[in-house]
Amino acid sequence: MFSNLNLLQKGLILVVIPLLFQLVFIYVLNGQLDQAERERKQESVYRQKKQILAKISRIVMSDAGGLAIYGIKRKGGGEAEPETKFKHVSDAVPAEFAALEELSKDDPQELAEIQTLQEKTFKVVKDFRHVRNEITSDNYIVAITRFNSLRPQIAEMEQQLEKINELQDKLEDAGAENWSARRENVKKVLMFATLANILVATILSILFYRSTTKRLAVVVDNSLRLASGVPLHPPLEGTDEIAKLDEVFNAMASTLDEAARKERAVVENAVDVIFSLDDKGTLTKVSAAALQVFGYEPDDLLGRNFRYLLPSDEAEKTDEHLNASRKTDSSQFESHIKKQDGTLIDALWSVHYSKKEKQFFCIAHDITERKRAENLLREAEARIRLIVESMPIGLLIMDGNGQIELNNPTAEKIFGLKTDALHKKNIATILGKTETLSDAEYVADLIQKTKNHHAIELNITNTYEQTIPTEISLNEFQTLEGSRHLVLLMDVTERHEVERLKQEFIAMVSHELRSPLNSVLGFLEMLPEGIYGDLNPQGVDKVGVAERNVNRLIRLINDLLEIDRTESGKLTMDVADIPIGPLISRSVDAVKALADQKNISINHSDATTIITADGDRIVQVIVNLLSNAIKYSPDGGKIDIDCITQEEWLELRVKDEGRGIPEKFRALIFEKFQQVASSDWRQKGGTGLGLAISKAIIDQLNGSIGVESEEGKGSTFWFRLPLKKVSEPTSTV
Repeated sequence: MFSNLNLLQKGLILVVIPLLFQLVFIYVLNGQLDQAERERKQESVYRQKKQILAKISRIVMSDAGGLAIYGIKRKGGGEAEPETKFKHVSDAVPAEFAALEELSKDDPQELAEIQTLQEKTFKVVKDFRHVRNEITSDNYIVAITRFNSLRPQIAEMEQQLEKINELQDKLEDAGAENWSARRENVKKVLMFATLANILVATILSILFYRSTTKRLAVVVDNSLRLASGVPLHPPLEGTDEIAKLDEVFNAMASTLDEAARKERAVVENAVDVIFSLDDKGTLTKVSAAALQVFGYEPDDLLGRNFRYLLPSDEAEKTDEHLNASRKTDSSQFESHIKKQDGTLIDALWSVHYSKKEKQFFCIAHDITERKRAENLLREAEARIRLIVESMPIGLLIMDGNGQIELNNPTAEKIFGLKTDALHKKNIATILGKTETLSDAEYVADLIQKTKNHHAIELNITNTYEQTIPTEISLNEFQTLEGSRHLVLLMDVTERHEVERLKQEFIAMVSHELRSPLNSVLGFLEMLPEGIYGDLNPQGVDKVGVAERNVNRLIRLINDLLEIDRTESGKLTMDVADIPIGPLISRSVDAVKALADQKNISINHSDATTIITADGDRIVQVIVNLLSNAIKYSPDGGKIDIDCITQEEWLELRVKDEGRGIPEKFRALIFEKFQQVASSDWRQKGGTGLGLAISKAIIDQLNGSIGVESEEGKGSTFWFRLPLKKVSEPTSTV
């Protein structure tokens, strides 16, 4: 039961029980002492009473003697004291009796005896006064007679005094006996308390030893057993701290045993070779991984010197590394290991030297693949460095503040600077910022302008005062040091020259080709009418062919001019809020003749949806999509035009029943001069610019365009534009 208490409870018991016992002992002893004190006080009262009784007796006797002297003096003719000067000694008796009664008020019997004595004493004193009066009156005979008659009364009073004194003596003797008995009782109590205290302390000590000291000895012995590898004692019973400590110790022992088992499993199953060497370099322990890594069975290596595993030219160097680990306790180094088949592997040694055991504990990690990867990485870095340094595009890496951390030679060439001249410079400085902006403001503005991979063009003045048109783009990426920007710089001087030549070509096409071709077309149109004479059927045929070719050339020139305007941003837009329905009708009317030639029906819905766009440009887009659909639709087919509203957009879809577009062409279909097959240009006609122009128009109107197609099942071209009002599709034409 005592073992179920914790140490705090046991400690409290060891303190509380003796304390309670001492309190009881003090209480009993205090009671004895209080009683002794009361008896001592009572004994003092007895002595006071006896003193008062003796005083009363002396007063009465003194008063009697005074009367006798007074009578003798009066009778001898002497002059007696005046009446006023004579005072009876017995006048003090009432006060003494009052004090005596006060001391005896708690004892009724004694108080009654004292009152009897008081009556007799007061009667004697009164008679003394009568005798005095008789003496004063010179009645000596009467005075003597009366005085003699007082003798029996005085004797009774003396007897009464004696009786009370005897009573006080008995009480005083009884008090002395009680005091002696009390002293004996106190001695007995002290003796009992001492013996009991010793007994309680002994019992508690025995219990504490059995429940604590002996149990602690078990825990200590368990620690020694654990260190020696001997099985532990059975777990201690109880719920106190020692039992919990033993429980934790047993759990710890189990954990250590499990950890040791896992450690053995780790060592035995580790990919790296774990081994130990003595001071002479002899292998004393080797893990099972030696077979996989070194090609040796562990038992084949035990007792051999570590030099056995090393190439002869590396043995001394490895020995130096091992000796160095004696001073630092641990070290890492690399060496080659010679496998059993003679091949060499790269190994990373991790060595810890134990001064206590005088052994090297080593781990050999096969880093052959890592070394191979490092070599490949170095080669790749060299190739990348060569590419970066040789690429015709300038490359800069800058931090968020615009400070340049890295650049390639092309960037230095663009700015006309020497090697490393750009390093640590701010990009705002070399790009020629205005004085109104700080470096930070200029860098922030540059990052904002090139956000989302947009490129901008700036004129950069190099150190030779040459102005170089340069296209700049920024791409953000993350590093361990934080956010960085890759800046690409491209000298677009040649592009500007090409653009100038293109503009000259476009101008030449527009002014030098289109006008003569229009004249030729007009002449060809008049020939079949016989203005210049009649043509035979073969001549009419040839004129028709020539007219179609001239028309194709004129359309090509017009499309080239149109695509040039869209790319240069010169395409004018008259944007307004307009309904889509009339635009669809105008587009259908524009291609109706072409559709009738192939007996193709065009179905569309009347919509009241309002869009924000240029009506003529939208008609141009729809006509391009319809012409394309008619061109690839079979004779007698149909084309559907649908309008679908989606939140803030209107989507117009043109669906045909043509051959469809192969997947590899869908991403290119909106590029210039792109057609599904090279034969389409000859068989179907067209310039390959219609869809490119349509995409440029839709992009400029903040819309999007695309195609959905499946080979053999037709295609659906669609575009989306900002929506103003929900549409309501109705009839079919």
